[in-house]
Amino acid sequence: MTASTPSKPFRFRDLPSEIRNKIYCILLCEFDHSSSEFGIVDDDFMEDVLRLPRVEHRIETSILRTSKEIYREAYDVMVKTNRFVKVTSADGMPVIGALSGQQTPVVTQEKFLVDQFKGYVLSVHFGLKKQRDNKPSRNPAWYEPLSAMILHRHLDKLCQGIKDGDAHSPGFSESLKISIRMAPVLDNIRSNNIMPSFDGFFSEKMQKTLFAPLRVNLHGYKGVEVKGHVDRVVAIALRQDIAKDPYSDPAAVMTQYIVAKEEGTRLFQEGQVELGCLKWQDATVEIDMLIVSSSWPDLVRQGKEEFVSQLAQVYFIMRLNIIHVQLSNWSESSFVAEVLADDSLNCAFKSLKQDYWVKGYKHIVSATHRAELLFRYATFLRLQADPGNKERALKFINLALQRQPGDPGILREKDTILEWMRQL
Repeated sequence: MTASTPSKPFRFRDLPSEIRNKIYCILLCEFDHSSSEFGIVDDDFMEDVLRLPRVEHRIETSILRTSKEIYREAYDVMVKTNRFVKVTSADGMPVIGALSGQQTPVVTQEKFLVDQFKGYVLSVHFGLKKQRDNKPSRNPAWYEPLSAMILHRHLDKLCQGIKDGDAHSPGFSESLKISIRMAPVLDNIRSNNIMPSFDGFFSEKMQKTLFAPLRVNLHGYKGVEVKGHVDRVVAIALRQDIAKDPYSDPAAVMTQYIVAKEEGTRLFQEGQVELGCLKWQDATVEIDMLIVSSSWPDLVRQGKEEFVSQLAQVYFIMRLNIIHVQLSNWSESSFVAEVLADDSLNCAFKSLKQDYWVKGYKHIVSATHRAELLFRYATFLRLQADPGNKERALKFINLALQRQPGDPGILREKDTILEWMRQL
């Protein structure tokens, strides 16, 4: 080009559409896809459960202000690529706790930002089907109303957290009403003439794709409504799939939890202690939910006492394993270890009570396993370092010795407890 040749101004829209779309993706869709490795959650997080992990992003929205045409193109790419999902919950529902337990990433948890943004492809609201009698006794922040925006690819984590709801708050699933709305972004088009049309995007196939994490992960929930721009047959199928009981075959249930116990043991023996413990925790929480679900009476009817006894034993062993791991972790993260050990101790003791599993049945464990539970409870009391529990710790270590006389580990713990008592 010579000095006399006039230069033409660069016009972005002169670029091929494929190039423009790639630029839009770079500017508006660069969310971090990497998943963080599992580790022990620190005490600060446990004390501030309102803060959910954020999705890392490098979004530059200034291109949306360039022109109406570019806004329409860029917004279209942003919505179709990111597939934002709005998640809200009613006051009194432990949804924040459920998401925290699964470390579900969120784009934002700021209510005014969530309410301001209209480009989400799906909304899910967790409300109350009926008023709940029980009040939160621990971690009240978990029961605060939630308003968050997540990416569709993290919807399965949200569903996994919801499945744990009964563990956080008994009766959660019975009182839960789930309201799902397809394609809320289309409602905003009518009042905004510069919005893209999304013609053809929300096809029947895409609706099934967007619903898939809900259909695959959520089962046994009867209070579900599906609204919005959704095919009637697809909506009915989703409601029916979510309403189905997740358990119907006692043999399959037993196999599932035996495999989970063995998988946790394998991970533990390979040195992946936290992952092994997580496997046991997930399995025991599922069993906790199972025995209060509508599926349980029919499973008991089919499997009879043999099924109940086998499941109770697998459950008890996994709870013992969790207690062992958390007592070992005490020095690294005492707050978390105390909470998790306390929970599993309570669950293990309750599982041995009359009528816990089914009316008229009481699960009996061997003297060795009973001694292990008493021994670990005494150790737990000592590690809490509450002088008011010293006599109780000594009592339970002596009860453990009665069932396992001369056991070296129990004798060492008794000496440690006696030394602790002398120092008080």
